[in-house]
Amino acid sequence: MENNSSNHLSIKSIRLASNEASTYIDDRRHGRIVSLKTPWEKYNKVSMGGIEWYSVHIIAGASGSGKTAILNQLETELIELNPQEEFDILSFNFEMLAKNLVARKYSKALNKTVKELFSADTPLSDSDFARIKATERKIKNMPIYYVDEAGTVEDILRTIHYFGKKKDKNRGLLVTLDHTILVNGKMGELERIILVELAKMFKRAIKYFAKMGKNFSVVLLSQMNRQIEEMERIGEPGVHNYPRKKDIFGGDALYQMSDVVMVTMKPYQMGMDCYGPNRVETKGRLFWHFLKVREGEGVIATMKNKLFINTVEDLDMNTANQQVKGQTLNLNQT
Repeated sequence: MENNSSNHLSIKSIRLASNEASTYIDDRRHGRIVSLKTPWEKYNKVSMGGIEWYSVHIIAGASGSGKTAILNQLETELIELNPQEEFDILSFNFEMLAKNLVARKYSKALNKTVKELFSADTPLSDSDFARIKATERKIKNMPIYYVDEAGTVEDILRTIHYFGKKKDKNRGLLVTLDHTILVNGKMGELERIILVELAKMFKRAIKYFAKMGKNFSVVLLSQMNRQIEEMERIGEPGVHNYPRKKDIFGGDALYQMSDVVMVTMKPYQMGMDCYGPNRVETKGRLFWHFLKVREGEGVIATMKNKLFINTVEDLDMNTANQQVKGQTLNLNQT
């Protein structure tokens, strides 16, 4: 029995909670409830089949490691890969203008760099521009909505509530934010305090939308502390190359509130030809460190780096192994 009296916090019996759990398990096994499949089979294998509703995913990385490109690819392909799911994406982009994010989608579609698309050296041909217009027609009706005006935690919450109420209750809502340290604070408020409040706010939002019966999830981008690039961390291949929780800016607050924490590493840009104790070749590769998987095991996934056209791909998934819940799998050796 659930008591919603305004005089105290609601109380739920184990009878009701156990019924909810068994119903959810039955719905999952019959495919009535599914996670949003991402473009990367490795990400799907490590997580709960992708992005589960009412979950928080953190993607962290140093500057230039591809965070924004990863998120930009994710939002488009989530819609393409999950046609059976009705949901909107509300994208808070405090770092880049919306038009530049869309230009990156064109970059992937045309297999050309943004520099080429913007005619930095040579004017873009009429045929290539026709391909851009064809891509525009394909994506312009996607349910993706951008907010590129930075705001406070309260501004973000009000915008989410406004958007959530404006849209059909039966449509899910995925909120993305690029990136956390660009959230505005009150006068004199420390960045780490802002992150704590941000983490609390998103957890409250999940509870709010769950109570409404509206699917809701969050994907946040976060920056890394500068220590990750210090010489003692990158000088020689070894486990000290690997990121840790404390390397994430405001890591404690973000780590605790999240279901999946993935750090994308691009060691080649730091001058490292080999990475980790197994001295894995770095050229053309990204390394995705899953530091936290709430219902699984942390692993390292080696990915194909195609960031020059704003794309990341699985690397040889047919032969790559993974380590999930004790299975004999290994994402490191690809």
